[in-house]
Amino acid sequence: MTLNKVSILISLLLFLVQGCAATSPGERQADNVKLVDLGNGICRQSNGLMWQKGRSENLSSLEQAREYAENLTLDGYSDWRLPSSDELFELCWIFDLKLAGDCIFKQDGGYWSQDSGEGTGNFEAESLCGGAHCQYFKSSKGRVRAVRP
Repeated sequence: MTLNKVSILISLLLFLVQGCAATSPGERQADNVKLVDLGNGICRQSNGLMWQKGRSENLSSLEQAREYAENLTLDGYSDWRLPSSDELFELCWIFDLKLAGDCIFKQDGGYWSQDSGEGTGNFEAESLCGGAHCQYFKSSKGRVRAVRP
């Protein structure tokens, strides 16, 4: 292995170790928190979006996913929808960067988005070093984490 490759490998390992180090709540800056738990099954994102803390069971079609979101009523709100894949990706990164504040919910598994295409895919997050690895996969089933507005 050349010296350059060894240097790159060491840099990558240091990056991964630092990325895997947990940040305690006291170390986070309050103004960096991007989600707030409203205490009613909803987390509000700093951009105004509200996220369902719970999630649906696995659903096998985009039609079922849309129906779930459209029929959801949570804390008096009935205007829930499927998030876009960009919104899901941003949510994943909020958790990965440890900016979710006191809002905690499961992220693992696949999630339907409004731009999944007719029954063709979902967004998937998996735990990686305490953070999340986020990708969009073609699949035949997934859960719904509804968002509003």
